[in-house]
Amino acid sequence: MTSSLDYNSETRAFDATPTMTDSQVLEFCRDGHLLLKGIVPDEINQRALDWLDGKLPLNPVVMPPGMTLKDLEHIRATHEPSAILLEEWFIEHVLMNPQLAGVLRSLLGANVGLPVITSLHRANCPLPAQGWHQDADHVFGPELNFLEVFYFPQDTPAGLGPTEVVSGTHIGPAQRNIEDQGVLLEGPAGTIGIHHQSILHRRGVSTSTGVRHMLKYNYWRSAPPQRDWITEDDFSFHTAYYGGHRQAIFAAHMFYWLCGKDDEYRVLGGQAWPWRTPQQVFPSYGFNAKDGYRPDWRRTGPDTFAP
Repeated sequence: MTSSLDYNSETRAFDATPTMTDSQVLEFCRDGHLLLKGIVPDEINQRALDWLDGKLPLNPVVMPPGMTLKDLEHIRATHEPSAILLEEWFIEHVLMNPQLAGVLRSLLGANVGLPVITSLHRANCPLPAQGWHQDADHVFGPELNFLEVFYFPQDTPAGLGPTEVVSGTHIGPAQRNIEDQGVLLEGPAGTIGIHHQSILHRRGVSTSTGVRHMLKYNYWRSAPPQRDWITEDDFSFHTAYYGGHRQAIFAAHMFYWLCGKDDEYRVLGGQAWPWRTPQQVFPSYGFNAKDGYRPDWRRTGPDTFAP
């Protein structure tokens, strides 16, 4: 499903029709990532590659205050070629791609703020795998105030070392041996990966020969969270699957925050809601508890519950 768009060039924000359902939003809260394969047209992908290689002239739709074309040319030649964010074709077909816009609107609410900086991850393959890491200044909490996006303008199969993520590691500190594998965000040209900025990730091992380009940037929330995506009549907050032990309480908290119900969220611990297993014969106790605990996202105590 695609989304209709309303763009405000003065605020550099857009509104769109949400395209995710309750179940899909909850899945993102559990996993911390999703992938849209081949959604950017081939012509735009080639134009992005040519622009990054300096083969196209700059044509910004607006000149940032205090900057000149010479400044933008200098920026284009760096590892943060953010001048591409000012190109009309890039704004229309990549930053506000209709399929991407519906996902961003679902997770970040109305009037999504466009990126202000992009990083270029260019790799001359083959290369060994990068070490697992969480990006600088990552933050753990139920709030989803921004999302990180990876855009691959060329075919990026497994052999070209696509980004690799570890599902569920956006909820707290995580470590992983370099030989351990994750989920490869592989796909054809025009693939866009969306993930929580705190997720454990790396550049995967590459065995093919070639240059792998990836642009990374963030989108921003400007509206309070509310459950205004596609609601499902049969969705149950009580019996939904939020994940296993040490995961469910955090994923459920993020989902409640996104629904605008953060102040209602309390858990009892143990086998109580939101944890559940397919083998139990009745719903979990503890749903809609008025007293209880909140998850300790900062891990300040001996358990995972805040004092």
